[in-house]
Amino acid sequence: MALILNTGQNSYKSDLAGLFETLQEQRSELLSMVRDVQLAARLLAVAEARRLSELAGDDPRVAHYLNSSDAILRRAAALEIETEIANIRVPPLTKSETLLQGRITDESARATAHVTVTLVDEKGAPVVGVASVETDDSGYYAFILQPAQVDAIGAGRKLTLQVGSASGKLVPAAAQAFTLASGEVKVSETRLQPSELEKLRLRPVQR
Repeated sequence: MALILNTGQNSYKSDLAGLFETLQEQRSELLSMVRDVQLAARLLAVAEARRLSELAGDDPRVAHYLNSSDAILRRAAALEIETEIANIRVPPLTKSETLLQGRITDESARATAHVTVTLVDEKGAPVVGVASVETDDSGYYAFILQPAQVDAIGAGRKLTLQVGSASGKLVPAAAQAFTLASGEVKVSETRLQPSELEKLRLRPVQR
């Protein structure tokens, strides 16, 4: 937990940053706790459905508990995604810097962690002078570009993202082309299709 010194104007920015970080940490912890409670409730629902089925297979409560179990599992999955998002930390910027950020996920919005993200042009060629970045555990990536880099790219130049792993690289079918302007914050979210996840070996192959 962040330590809030509150020494007046001199520490205002650091105090505010510390408070925000504390709130973010608490939100992540609470979301994780609620998810754990949901999973525990699902286990109880499944166990009760099994018990009733053994006692009286035609008991209508069996179907009710099984349906509840499925609903709980969907809620737990949604909470897992919310926890991933809550763990994202946007890097600090100066007024002149440009931020290109977003998440690389699967089609259910689950994080695609620790993949390489490269800024490429319409022909798929990496943009010169801009290093690739890696997604974190939340699937979050961020490019921080200096004014000279944005000027070198060009205001009207169409760009997109390339995603790579040890098994290869590709421009996702869902990737949208965009342009960059100096000093702006651009968000580019990309969801990988099952075939793309399989090609990059980012998910177990379903047979």
